[in-house]
Amino acid sequence: MFLSRLKTTSPITIIFYMLLAVLFCFLPVFQHAIDDLYSHTFFKSTTVFLLGIFLPVLQSVGLNNLIYEKDVIKKNSLVVAPVFLLLCTPFLSQVDAWIVSFLLIFYLNTIFACFQKDKPFSLAFNANFLLSTIALFYADVILLFPLIIVAFLTYNNFTWRSFIISIIGLALPILLYCIYTFLFEFPFGFSLPSCSLNALTLPSISELTYAELAWYIVVAIIIILSFVELFFWMYKKSIRSRKSFFIILAYLLLLAFINFENSYFLTLTPIAVIVANFFVYSKRTRLTEILFFLFVIASFYYRLSI
Repeated sequence: MFLSRLKTTSPITIIFYMLLAVLFCFLPVFQHAIDDLYSHTFFKSTTVFLLGIFLPVLQSVGLNNLIYEKDVIKKNSLVVAPVFLLLCTPFLSQVDAWIVSFLLIFYLNTIFACFQKDKPFSLAFNANFLLSTIALFYADVILLFPLIIVAFLTYNNFTWRSFIISIIGLALPILLYCIYTFLFEFPFGFSLPSCSLNALTLPSISELTYAELAWYIVVAIIIILSFVELFFWMYKKSIRSRKSFFIILAYLLLLAFINFENSYFLTLTPIAVIVANFFVYSKRTRLTEILFFLFVIASFYYRLSI
């Protein structure tokens, strides 16, 4: 079946995925004009359409490589990439969320690189410098700062020196921005994060089309089974994988407090990793094959019916 093919990283599998990913992104324009679907207040419709192909596909591949290079999921495969892309099905013109989610991949990469580092000072600085730079445009992103502390505690390499360096990395972009606004007499536009829980709002069933309803049902079943799989089999994972998944869960929890337009798109990154873990490690092979097949069909049907 299709899922078993993705559990390899052969060149044919990679090429097939890239072609399928581009086709998936093109599906909405088969029935609608680009201007009707990809309108944006700042970017042109064509730019949004191209970003909608480039950023999610690139992030799916980058996330896939990150997860296997850092041994979060030890079996090398191409499962994470399509899972992330299929979870992006309802998102057509969320440019801000695409950009932030893509940049946070580099943040996560630096966090995971702290494993077995006795003095992760440069990593702590780089991670928080990037986080603070993003926060200049989307203030709530700064609420992810506790994740570096969680990582230090989880990897048993927390020191006050690394904590202070993290604070310096976080403060430096804001300080540079403050100096810039002072020298060029611009208003200082940085705002404090809202610190409010980003409540999940689900659409009413009566408002959903058959394609949307089918997709939400399939995704809900897969996510529930994925979390059950993770919690019941966490103890069998390697030490690094177990600690990495703890950080992923902490990341997912912190993302619940990130509030800007379509910020819930950011949660697709940790959810994709948890779902991919289910598809890779579940002993119920036939069930996972059926669910993944339904996931693909429902996602393509949803995209085509938009």
